[in-house]
Amino acid sequence: MVKSNKWSTKKLGEVCEFVRSGITPFDGEKEYIDTNSVQDFSIVKFQKITYEERPSRANMEAKTNDVLVAKMKDTLKVYLATLKDEKERVFSTGFFVSRPKRNLIEPKYLFLYYSSNLFQNLKDELARGSTQKAINDEKLKKYFEIPLPPLKIQKQIVARIEELFEKIDKAKELRQKAKEETETIFPSALKKAFSVLKVKKEPLNQLCETIYRYPSFYGIKWKKEGIPVLRGENIRDNNLLDEDTRHYNYVDKSINDKFPKTILKEEDLVMCVRGSIGKIAIVGNNFAGANISPNLIRIAPIHKRINSRYLLHFLSSFVTKEFFLEHTKAATISTIKASDLKNLQISLPPLCEQKKIVAYLDNLREKVSKLKQIQEEQLRDLVELKKSILDRAFSGKSINEKK
Repeated sequence: MVKSNKWSTKKLGEVCEFVRSGITPFDGEKEYIDTNSVQDFSIVKFQKITYEERPSRANMEAKTNDVLVAKMKDTLKVYLATLKDEKERVFSTGFFVSRPKRNLIEPKYLFLYYSSNLFQNLKDELARGSTQKAINDEKLKKYFEIPLPPLKIQKQIVARIEELFEKIDKAKELRQKAKEETETIFPSALKKAFSVLKVKKEPLNQLCETIYRYPSFYGIKWKKEGIPVLRGENIRDNNLLDEDTRHYNYVDKSINDKFPKTILKEEDLVMCVRGSIGKIAIVGNNFAGANISPNLIRIAPIHKRINSRYLLHFLSSFVTKEFFLEHTKAATISTIKASDLKNLQISLPPLCEQKKIVAYLDNLREKVSKLKQIQEEQLRDLVELKKSILDRAFSGKSINEKK
């Protein structure tokens, strides 16, 4: 057990050296690592460079056990260098490269300090800049102090934190797997609901008052307010339209009235037929009277024949997705023709049966949504637990004792 102590602190410049920019000339290629290449404390991507042809920021070298931390505000990019990094990689000047004085500080202890709120919050507070806020070497040396127990205690702290983090990571892995399994519940229910139906089928065109796209808004200057014009990015994953009005384009009523066939009514459907094909939403009262971009199509069901939410679920099902795969034309952007969509065969049980299917699917979706929300909260709690452990460690408190 790591005992609770009040440790003395030292300036970062006392316990490590800050490597200056500049690299040794090399033959052949090396991997260039910028700040975007580091995620979750690991290198996830790189760019091949030569010494002669490299980005201007590719100008930092690291040795084994150097600790790198990004200078920018609001970005947690921390990395512990390995032998591979020393021999085969060049890093961006967007990193501080800290070389621990091994007689004073353990590299992993410094790595954990850089990862803590104690460091990151102060970095964000001191960051300055007109375009991209960051801190410089002088501020790092002047303002940052690290709690410094004896090396033996540092090693104990590192070992205990790694032990706890391993347990947390295993818990995260299990919860992530459960979340991924939850993601399959509703699509599986859609597949089952419509694959077992033994009823007559009719083409979509015969079940709708209107299936239409192509309002000619090209060249029109968008307004900041007025009548919204929906785009594919306004459709959320839960088949609803984004309620944040900042994300919409707008036109005047005089412009909107020029395209009456695509003016939406409540319980119409809007669907992407270009780009994110099949992305679909139902129109609520708040968007009645709105219009659509040419990447969307308006589908206005005949309500005496087909329930809007039944059609929404059917068009979201694997049956329709297979149809889209078969009929999508891909030149530069994937597109499905309105004429093909009109011929899509829709399974058509009686309205009363449609409503039962809708009730079942809507209820299941709500339960799945609540379950996903709980799982996402649990994952966030585990991330926060790691931060809490680091906060306690660098405040001199035992990481075993309760808050």
